[in-house]
Amino acid sequence: MNELSPDLFKSYLPKLTVSRETIEKYEIYFSLLKQWNKTISLVQERTLDDFFIRHIIDSLQIANLLPAANLKIVDIGTGAGFPGMALAMCGYNNISLVESNRKKCIFLNEVCLKAKTSVEIFNERAENINGKYDFILSRACSSLTNLLSLMNNVSRETSTGIFHKGSTFLIEIEEARLKWDFDYELKNSITDKSSKIIIVKNVGRKYG
Repeated sequence: MNELSPDLFKSYLPKLTVSRETIEKYEIYFSLLKQWNKTISLVQERTLDDFFIRHIIDSLQIANLLPAANLKIVDIGTGAGFPGMALAMCGYNNISLVESNRKKCIFLNEVCLKAKTSVEIFNERAENINGKYDFILSRACSSLTNLLSLMNNVSRETSTGIFHKGSTFLIEIEEARLKWDFDYELKNSITDKSSKIIIVKNVGRKYG
């Protein structure tokens, strides 16, 4: 596994400053995840060998797309806390995590306690969340069509959706176009050549 160090972050994310204190939080996070993953399926076991790149750096690559640390952000279907928890540890201070699985929420609360990280955790289905957010995040949670429906429920007029997507991203965009009008931009993932970050704005439901 890659050793977590400032140099590792600089090699992938040269514009992002990550302190030694933050790195210590990520190390606690990893330790807890390894323990809990033995009894709860939080991440695929094989990804633990490359945890810091596959999960932490993969999450933090969207930091440059978030213009201010105090904007209201929600991570839909956060699972083990990616990308929301990783961003919160890096200084984003108004993040909500939404997860319907109670055991995963217990894990997330344990991470907050042990790594001294503040996030709001909702043990709810995403469609039951009724707050309004500036940014809606999701990483491998659901189809783009479903994410746009959820985004439509919790976004402000100026909100932006930022979604990690795998190699089927073009198919997902085409399918989402059947039900939704939206503008989007694609960014290459720095951790997986076949993946993209989809930035979505101006979402509206199609009628007729």
